[in-house]
Amino acid sequence: MKKSDAIQKAKTLLHQMTTEEKVAQMIQVSYADVGREEAIRWASLGAGSFLHVLGDDAREVQREAMRTRLGIPVIFGIDAIHGHGLNKNATIFPSQLAVACSWDPELVEKMGEVTAREVATDGLHWTFSPVLCLGRDTRWGRINETFGEDSYLTGELGAAIIRGYQGEDLSDGEHILACAKHYLGYGEAVGARDACDSEVTERKVREVFLPPFKKAVEAGCATIMTAYGSTDSSPLTANRRLMHDILRNELGFDGFVITDWDNTKNLLTRQHVAKDIEEASIMAAKAGNDMIMVTLDFYEAMLSALKNGAVDISVIDEAVLHILTIKYEMELFEKPEKTGKADCFSCDEHLAVALEASRKSVTLLRNNGMLPLDSACKKIAVIGPNA
Repeated sequence: MKKSDAIQKAKTLLHQMTTEEKVAQMIQVSYADVGREEAIRWASLGAGSFLHVLGDDAREVQREAMRTRLGIPVIFGIDAIHGHGLNKNATIFPSQLAVACSWDPELVEKMGEVTAREVATDGLHWTFSPVLCLGRDTRWGRINETFGEDSYLTGELGAAIIRGYQGEDLSDGEHILACAKHYLGYGEAVGARDACDSEVTERKVREVFLPPFKKAVEAGCATIMTAYGSTDSSPLTANRRLMHDILRNELGFDGFVITDWDNTKNLLTRQHVAKDIEEASIMAAKAGNDMIMVTLDFYEAMLSALKNGAVDISVIDEAVLHILTIKYEMELFEKPEKTGKADCFSCDEHLAVALEASRKSVTLLRNNGMLPLDSACKKIAVIGPNA
């Protein structure tokens, strides 16, 4: 569906929704954490998204969602970051760090296409990929998920895999939503500790970390995930300048933004900038987070904040409009389950792409006479802080 038509339909539906239905659309539930019965309860409340649920379990959740008053379908997300790895039959690719050594955007786009087809065949809609963090500190435990330390290469390969995931039409049966993450500077965590605070300035953001996300937006990336950490001491989850003024107004992003894992509650428990979960929820929503990953306390906290006038309903309306627009673009109301391509898991066509990716990712770390560099080269440039 065209973006303009999707927006109009989303606005019409938004006017029919109760406050409770709107806030529920902002919730993403982890099926693996809450279990079947609680997941069904959240689906009946109108939760907007679930993650880490496959097959018949996902279909049961979707049926419950479609039975609600307005029948708003759920978006199912999954960490399919180098193939649909949570399905044991899937085609698995080299990590982003390995495939970056191929310097081959066309190959990376094919990887995205294969992954999307297999995720869609599992009935799911959305992958939390690509990782556009930069691997600048080898102590950081998620280095292998990055395309390396170079901002330009990361932007080119990130845009390529986004095109592969999303294709030309989000409503077809074989393509899924991409999610560029983590916005912004996640890999700069202090001491390379995962999910720790970061100490970066806006100047460094603009020069180093923002360019790959600009490429992602230009490639049409439908969703973006915010990061742990801070910029100029302002937690990214609560940074309206970065998420609204720069991401939306400056870069032109028109999809929806999701927090990282429980990052709304982290404003209270780890970053200590909120006095309680209600204040943390208000900060996250006002900053421009449209969907709240697994912080289920957000639901009651936001309803309380709306009731006591601490936040205006227009903040919620803006977030929900972004989410509903994507759901209409995907035509989920007519086709709530992706269909993919029968028998595509690890088929010959897909395995051929994986083999090509593996071969092109092979990298010489030490030359023990394999390459005749002594006679062929007079000088070799070894570049970068990790050289």
